[in-house]
Amino acid sequence: MSQIKMLLNSLLHLLLHIIPILYQANAFSMKIIPIDSPHLQILPKSFTVKERHHFLRNISLSRAFYAHKQNAKLGINSISSPLSNIQTSYFVTKLTFGTRKPAFSPVLVLDISADQTWIQCADCNPCFKLNATFPVEESSSYMRLDPSDTRCSPTIVYNGTCGFDSTFGSGHAQGYMGTDTFIFNETSGYFPNIAFGCGTNNDGFGFGSDPANIIAGVHGLGTGPRSMMTQLDIDTKGRFTYCIPSGNNVSTILFGDEAIISGDTARKLQTIGMNPKARYHLYLDGITVQETRLDIDPTLFELDDQKFSKGFFIDPSATFTVLTYSAYIKLKGALLSYFAKYTWDPLPSNTTIFDLCYPYVPDPSRGQAYPSVTFNFIKSPYKGAGIVKLLFDSKNIFGNFAISKGFCLQMLPTADLKDGPSILGAFQQKNLQFLFDINNRLLSFVPKKC
Repeated sequence: MSQIKMLLNSLLHLLLHIIPILYQANAFSMKIIPIDSPHLQILPKSFTVKERHHFLRNISLSRAFYAHKQNAKLGINSISSPLSNIQTSYFVTKLTFGTRKPAFSPVLVLDISADQTWIQCADCNPCFKLNATFPVEESSSYMRLDPSDTRCSPTIVYNGTCGFDSTFGSGHAQGYMGTDTFIFNETSGYFPNIAFGCGTNNDGFGFGSDPANIIAGVHGLGTGPRSMMTQLDIDTKGRFTYCIPSGNNVSTILFGDEAIISGDTARKLQTIGMNPKARYHLYLDGITVQETRLDIDPTLFELDDQKFSKGFFIDPSATFTVLTYSAYIKLKGALLSYFAKYTWDPLPSNTTIFDLCYPYVPDPSRGQAYPSVTFNFIKSPYKGAGIVKLLFDSKNIFGNFAISKGFCLQMLPTADLKDGPSILGAFQQKNLQFLFDINNRLLSFVPKKC
């Protein structure tokens, strides 16, 4: 009987490779949801406003620490939980795994820098707490991945099949690789034979601290052999785009032919290069406040391609932008000087979760305004390529998250005095459309009401 079952599964697996092609297009989309969205109820209901904002702040710092291989101190200071329980992504998404009924559609943390997509499976031990795990045996379209498969790279053998070994934050997941049919949304069609990990040995994950937890694993958007971008290259064409709206509203990532971007005379479309030595690393040359370029050593943003302990990365999985301390202190100094002309004194740093806050807001009737802040990128690493300027709206730089009146600088410093990675977070990316052209190592952006 077992041989007959294996034969039937193989035939069904073959059909699932053929039939769904009729429903696929060279484009699809995926919803991404802020982790503090009221539609999810992921954050503990007991969180105060300050705890919630501290939680979001720590996501950014832990992204720099874990996702970008930081070895220096980052000044993470948790209010309600130890570092091991800090989420390390601002966005989550939902995917449907397999062809069983009812559908298994868990919430996954989105990690733009990770290759591996994995979920906790029903045969896990140890497991993190989860309201429902993937019942592998109930999905007739599921098959184990052979270690000789090109997607099993790097080659890890786990109980005779292809395996995976992945870290996320302070969590560690290990298990076997398999393939099954994926559905990204109701209209995208079926995507068969997608390889992903089944976590059977999972430990240290903070998102599993509640029996009602709905986060089942991690969805990676990296560029390695195991990633969705590579496996679905014929559909994604190495391209995706997103536009993050204000607040904590749901947004969409578009892939493939739907990943298009345009500008006009009022909204200038600009394109810069991405470093081929590290995914999503950009060539940041400096920062300007008003018309003054800050005295920041540009080598602070250069990539350390050995330890990845420094550089500048674009990362929507981080809530806020994190700057290496030596650069951040120059930015803070320029803003202190700017607001000093209004005779404003900042709030004591120990009274807020952000480093620079004021109990006032600029009054245009009195000639007051927020200062302009611009990030200056080298268009490409080739000599004479020129500078591309990303001018942020004041709402991308300042916000009133920490206090009911007034505002704070929504950027964070690392605690390292020398280098440390810097990342462009989601808050600074709001109301800007970004297009990632991975195959050509290009990033385009344009202001847009998302």
